[in-house]
Amino acid sequence: MTENITIHGGLTSAPELRYSQNGLPIVSGTVASTERYLDKQTNEWRDGKKLFLRFSAFKDTAENIAASNLDKGAQVVVSGKLHTREYEDREGVKRTSTELEVTDFAVSLRYATAAVTRASRAEGGQASRGRTETASSDGWSTAQPGGTQSNAWSTPGSFGDDTPF
Repeated sequence: MTENITIHGGLTSAPELRYSQNGLPIVSGTVASTERYLDKQTNEWRDGKKLFLRFSAFKDTAENIAASNLDKGAQVVVSGKLHTREYEDREGVKRTSTELEVTDFAVSLRYATAAVTRASRAEGGQASRGRTETASSDGWSTAQPGGTQSNAWSTPGSFGDDTPF
């Protein structure tokens, strides 16, 4: 059994959305993570080991990633399961590649902000775009077509009752 791993890094390009022959949405891309360390002799930060990891996401996750308008350099946090596959290249040479099958994908908020729009599900499980989160009087969010972006909860850190989260 493969355990989930999480990688933090920057996208090397915008994720690419395509569809399988059966109409299954698939998004793929590469995330690059570079170890940083403080050089004690110069007191400067330096780049260390690098990891470039291909990822693929399917179905609703793929569509949500594609709709998020992410470009090269966007800092992301990607979780998933590693898979190795064998294939033959165009010259007939056997190769292997390791890829991350995405279970969760997020934009890193360490150096950026984000406005979140909930992708509501229409009949048949397909995402319905163009709905924006607004807070209801009980603190739970509801999707409003054509609404404006607002805080999803009435009080930060609260779900409209005395339960702190």
